[in-house]
Amino acid sequence: MKKIFFLLFLFNLFACNTIEKQKPNILIFLSDDQGWGDLSFNGNINLSTPNIDGIAKNGAAFDRFYVSPVCAPTRAELLTGKFFIRSGVNGVTRGYERMNLDQSLISEYFKEKDYKTGVFGKWHNGSQPPYHPNSRGFDEFYGFTSGHWGNYYDPILENNGEITRGKGYISDDITNKAISFIKNSEKPFFTYVSYNTPHSPMQVPEHYLKDKNIVLKGRYSDKENIKKTEAALAMVENLDYNVGKVIDSLKKYKLYDNTIIIYFSDNGPNGNRWNNDLKEKKGSTNEGGVRVPFFIQWPKKIKPGIRINQVLSVLDIFPTLIELTNNNSDIDFDGMSFKKYLDNQNLINNQRKIFSYWNNKISVRNNRFILDSENNLFDLKLDHRQEYSVNDKFSSDYNELKKAKNIWKNTVVNKYKQSIKRRRFTVNELNSVYTHLPARDAEITGVLKRSSVHANCSFIDNWKNNDDYIYWDIDVLSSGKSNVELYYTLSEKSVGTEIAIEYDDQIIYKELKTYHDPILEGSAKDVVKRIESYTKEFRKVTVGDIDFKKGPSVLKLKTSKKVGKSSIDFRLLVLKKNKV
Repeated sequence: MKKIFFLLFLFNLFACNTIEKQKPNILIFLSDDQGWGDLSFNGNINLSTPNIDGIAKNGAAFDRFYVSPVCAPTRAELLTGKFFIRSGVNGVTRGYERMNLDQSLISEYFKEKDYKTGVFGKWHNGSQPPYHPNSRGFDEFYGFTSGHWGNYYDPILENNGEITRGKGYISDDITNKAISFIKNSEKPFFTYVSYNTPHSPMQVPEHYLKDKNIVLKGRYSDKENIKKTEAALAMVENLDYNVGKVIDSLKKYKLYDNTIIIYFSDNGPNGNRWNNDLKEKKGSTNEGGVRVPFFIQWPKKIKPGIRINQVLSVLDIFPTLIELTNNNSDIDFDGMSFKKYLDNQNLINNQRKIFSYWNNKISVRNNRFILDSENNLFDLKLDHRQEYSVNDKFSSDYNELKKAKNIWKNTVVNKYKQSIKRRRFTVNELNSVYTHLPARDAEITGVLKRSSVHANCSFIDNWKNNDDYIYWDIDVLSSGKSNVELYYTLSEKSVGTEIAIEYDDQIIYKELKTYHDPILEGSAKDVVKRIESYTKEFRKVTVGDIDFKKGPSVLKLKTSKKVGKSSIDFRLLVLKKNKV
């Protein structure tokens, strides 16, 4: 009898392990501001991308794949499978990039299916828990939560809420962390590698720029900044190198055959460069702003070398991965699974419509036409440049798409846009240790200034008056004490300046006795002049404890005593919950 039970035990153990091994790993690469044309696979002779091209050649390439015109909305649609505005996203910073907490995320879904989940790189969908990636289904997070980042070499990042310093060039560093996660995962993994290149600032290791020769010019060549083009394509070649490193690691650890690999970009190119003559670029709802490369491979499961012409969308990734992994869900997706197109590349659904929306502009397209934001109809089959309006020639198609656009505008945009309001920044979430309150999320008063109009990676300076202050409208989610750390710079002449942090009837003071006045960084490694803020090394100082009480309030930072003509430059407050 004991022998029988032992054999049954071994059988069950073997069966469980077999089932576990059968679960496919999932690896998603997302690039930032890479256009459809920024790959040698799509005909660009200005660069070479053999590793990214290899995903297409070993799997499926999608000729008509669409995302949102800008980054945070696309990322939200990847994570939720819903139109970004329906998930609560209505911007790219200041809290408007956050997805509503009632949304079911792809990371949460696969974590519930016993996957190890990790995101590496750019998050851009909320900084404070419960909007932080560690609160939204990811076991591991390494990177940054904002949109822009100021320095790509040895940058200040975070690892699961803790401030840390990256090693080397940011894309290389992100890759190494992702490989380590994959290598050490004892479960099937869901790994989201979210690169922040070729987004500006245009910084890239010099050897990628060597002998770069721009032969193929863009449609808007009179507006093209060749140096920026060279830098962007060099950054893509660096991405290609890193994608190759990850794929090689999958092969090394014998994970390759059972890993679904996806590669795509979050929007169109961030400059005027060759993009197959598609109209416009990032930020536009026309083809150049929203049509991006999309490749998927799964050895032995997806036939290699297939091309899919069906119009599809980032909204479709989540439901597709559910079906590919033989799971199901009752989530109300706006997207659909495209598995059937992987099984039969000749399938065409002429009724499928893809909507693009940003800055009150809406376009809609099907497999042949696009109706742009000005209600001009273009035949993309014959006129992919969108040069010749065919409203009268194809009046029935025009009327159909115009009607669909109006319905979508009323039932999605108008409905959900009205419900989106400025939300407070959350503090002291029950299950989280760290809360970051960066300068980008603060409101400013008086003569205080941001280091850049692009708030994402900015700091606050021009602190000349004691009456001026910055503040955050906060929502304390649980009562309890947190220790406050301040990240600042201070000139030698301003040593002795005292700062004050105010919350309700509490005030904590800190005299800054150590000057820290580093130079601005970035310009020496920028290939072209940036639009983002330059950055610098900010010093950390512990200020003291605040006893938070659950509920809405305001947190203020001010100077209570100023020495010299100005006081601090401010980058970040970190709240660390005290152990109970």
